[in-house]
Amino acid sequence: MPDLPARVLLTALVCIALAVPAPARAARQVSYPVLLRQVKTGPLIRAIINRKRGDIEIKFRNLDEWEAFYPPGAQPQLQRLLHQRHVRVIFASRHRARPGPRPAHHHLRYIAAGILGALVLAGAVWAYVRRRPARTSPRGTAAPGDGGAAS
Repeated sequence: MPDLPARVLLTALVCIALAVPAPARAARQVSYPVLLRQVKTGPLIRAIINRKRGDIEIKFRNLDEWEAFYPPGAQPQLQRLLHQRHVRVIFASRHRARPGPRPAHHHLRYIAAGILGALVLAGAVWAYVRRRPARTSPRGTAAPGDGGAAS
């Protein structure tokens, strides 16, 4: 029985080997007649047609992928064959140019910040006015109108 550090090292190597994903395989380039023969008789699960590039990519049940450029005008025939064989067809989307970033409209934020600032300032002034002590006359008597008796 191997000692403990060797077992830990072996276990770690096996875990790392299982965690590393298998490299992705690229689609195999084939000629159009070879691809067309597979479209007619092969075990396909899906096809991706890219109209802009003029190519088709087919995927087999064993997850192999083939790609070929089709001649101009062959797309309707390909679609018809794939539809007859009940193969799922996906059309590659065209990349539409997105307009540049739209200008940010922050004017509502500025208005809200201004109102909030005015409210804070008004609250500070109100608190300051309420905290001021009552004025007394310079001779130590109460100010007129405070309701107290003068000595």
